[in-house]
Amino acid sequence: MTDYAYDDKWSTKNALADSAALKVVDADEFDAEFKLIETAVATKSNKASNLSDLASASTAVTNLGFSVAASTVAGKDAANEYTKTQNFNATTLTDGATIAWDASINQVCKVTLAGNRTMAAPSNQVDGAFYHLTVIQDGTGSRTITWNAVFKWPSDTAPTLTTTASEQDELTFRSNGTNMYLVGQSLAVA
Repeated sequence: MTDYAYDDKWSTKNALADSAALKVVDADEFDAEFKLIETAVATKSNKASNLSDLASASTAVTNLGFSVAASTVAGKDAANEYTKTQNFNATTLTDGATIAWDASINQVCKVTLAGNRTMAAPSNQVDGAFYHLTVIQDGTGSRTITWNAVFKWPSDTAPTLTTTASEQDELTFRSNGTNMYLVGQSLAVA
C-alpha cells in the first residue's frame, strides 16, 4: 500500500518522554489514522474490482490489476504456441534390487545399473502422458532388467538392452494411466 498518503500525527508524540501527559493518543487521532488506512485498503481491493470473474487466465490477470499482455498467459484449455523451449529436467532414479519410478516427479529420468535389476511398476502415471527412461550400464556392464507387467512391448517382447559397459539405452513410453507402452527406443547409444 505504497500509493496512498497518510498523516502521521503521532510522530510528535514519539519524541515526548514516556511520562508526558501529551504522549497519550486520543480517540480522534486514532480514528483519523484508521480511516486513512481503511481508505487505502479499499482502494487496493477496488483495483481488483471483479474478482468473481476469474474463469480465464487473461481475465484474472486483468481483474487483479496486472499489466501483462494476454498473449503471454498460457491457458490449459486453449492452444498455446510457445516461443521458448518447454522441457522436463532429467532426474535420476535410485538404483537398487528393485527400481522405483514415481512418474509424477520423474517424467524424464535415468538409472545406472550396478547389478541385475527389477523395474517396479511406475507410480502416479497420467493417462496420455509420455515418459522417457535412460538405462545406463555401469563400468562393468552385462546388467539386465526384469520388467514389471505394466510395461507393454511390441509383439509382447521387451527389447534386448545393451550390455556394453557405460553405454545406454533410450526408452520412451506412453501411459494409459496404468500401463507403460513402448513407443520409441534407441539402443546401444554410446
